[in-house]
Amino acid sequence: MFESVKASMYESLRPVLPLPMWQKLLFLLATFALIGATYFYMGWMPLQQEMTRQQSQLKMQKIILAKNQRLAHDLPRKQREYARLEKQLKVALNMLPKKSQIPDLLENVSWAGKDSGLEFKTFKPGRDVNKQIYAEVPVTFKIAGSFRQLLTFLKRVGEMPRIVDVKNMTLKQDKSGDKLSVSGQAVTYRFVEVAAGKAHKGRRQTGRRK
Repeated sequence: MFESVKASMYESLRPVLPLPMWQKLLFLLATFALIGATYFYMGWMPLQQEMTRQQSQLKMQKIILAKNQRLAHDLPRKQREYARLEKQLKVALNMLPKKSQIPDLLENVSWAGKDSGLEFKTFKPGRDVNKQIYAEVPVTFKIAGSFRQLLTFLKRVGEMPRIVDVKNMTLKQDKSGDKLSVSGQAVTYRFVEVAAGKAHKGRRQTGRRK
């Protein structure tokens, strides 16, 4: 086998042997240049490209790792903040009665006025105004009494565990000047309860959009 390879090399070099020495050297240099160019384009360049790609991936992985480390370091603070907001939400929801509790709340407002000595001439609940997770429940009222009785009523309403806003009040004195005729609006808020069927439908539509 070695002899056949040797013979093959001799045959391939036969045309070069009669040439002058400088031409032989030129041929040898050209051969080495061809081998070097072949190695450069078929071996070195792909290797460099792969190394560059691997370095880019490594750099990206380092950036992702640093980001995840920052998130992990900030996680306890985020958890504490979430717990605090969740607690505040529960407190706020407790201040918003459910629909079934509204009649009792309005009755408490009415009794607060009567206990203060006020005379209710009108106490008329209006139509609810929906505001996403809560709804406004307005009540139009007309009452009569002294200024001190009115202040006592407003104080008692403000001390209720549920939120009740008294707004748009108009005060008029009667002819004797002893009593006030007061008209205005008491607005309380209730939690909007989503029906189970609607909630399920909403989740199903959300899933379809995904």
